[in-house]
Amino acid sequence: MSEIIEPGGVCFQQSPCGVLIADDQGTILQINPALEAMLGVPAEHFIGTTRETLEPAAYRCLFDGAGTILVAGPDVNQQRWLSCTESEGSAYSVKFYLDVTEQVLMQQQISALQEQVNDLTITDALTGLANPRALSRALNSQVTRSRRYNNPLCLAVVALVDHASPGTKLSDEAVLAASRYLRDRLRWVDTIARWDHDHFIIILPETGADDANDLISQISVGFLEDEEASRPQGHHLELRFGLAQWNKGNDSQMLMDRAAQALSSTQEMLVAVSNT
Repeated sequence: MSEIIEPGGVCFQQSPCGVLIADDQGTILQINPALEAMLGVPAEHFIGTTRETLEPAAYRCLFDGAGTILVAGPDVNQQRWLSCTESEGSAYSVKFYLDVTEQVLMQQQISALQEQVNDLTITDALTGLANPRALSRALNSQVTRSRRYNNPLCLAVVALVDHASPGTKLSDEAVLAASRYLRDRLRWVDTIARWDHDHFIIILPETGADDANDLISQISVGFLEDEEASRPQGHHLELRFGLAQWNKGNDSQMLMDRAAQALSSTQEMLVAVSNT
C-alpha cells in the first residue's frame, strides 16, 4: 500500500486504475495520470480541495462511496461513468476508479433495442395469440372499415372462469387449453387476442349481433362439453362472454367498453341467480 500511496511510486504512476488519495480530513493529496485521463483535467485542479471546495460541483461525486458514479455536468470536460472502490487507512483514504462508460452505454443501447423489440412484438408469449398491441391495430382497422362502408362488426370480451378454484389465479395450462379451444372454433376472418391473464378479445368482422350471438353460444356450450379443454388437471372452466355490436359514432375504445360492460352485466346476473 505504501508504494501505491506514494505519489511518485511506480504503481501510482503506471496503474491503469484511476487513483485518488485524500488525507483523513478529506483533502485531496494527489490523483494519478490514469484518473487525469479519465476526467480530462490535470491533477493540479483537484489537489488541495475537499468535497465542499471542489469546483465545479459535478466532480464532488468523486468523494462518494463505493459503487458506480456518473461524472457529468455543464462544466465537466468529458462525461464518464466510473466504478469506484475505496481503501481507508489510518492516515489516508485511497479511492480506485475504473472507467466503465463503454459498458454502461452498451447496456443502455441493449435496453433501448429490447424496448424496440417489445414494441414490435405482436404475439402473446404463452398462447401465441395476438397481444393487446396487435389487437389494438386490428380493431382500429376494422372500426375504420365499418365507418367507411357501414359493414357490421361485433366484439366479444371473454372471461375464463374456474369454478373449482374461484378467486385464484388460473394456471398457464388452463389458459392454454382455453386459448387453443377458442382459436380452433373461430373463423379465419376473426381475430382473437389474449388481453390479460384470463381474458380474451374476439373481433368478429362482417358479423351482425344475431350471427355473433349464435357463434358465441355454440362456442360457449361446446367448451363445457369439451372435457379436454374445460377440465385440465382438476380445473372446471367456463367461458363467459360480453358482446357488443359496432354502432355509428363508436370508436375502438367505446366498442371495447360496451363489450366489457356486457360481460360485467352477465357475471352480475349469474351471481344473482346463484344466490337465489
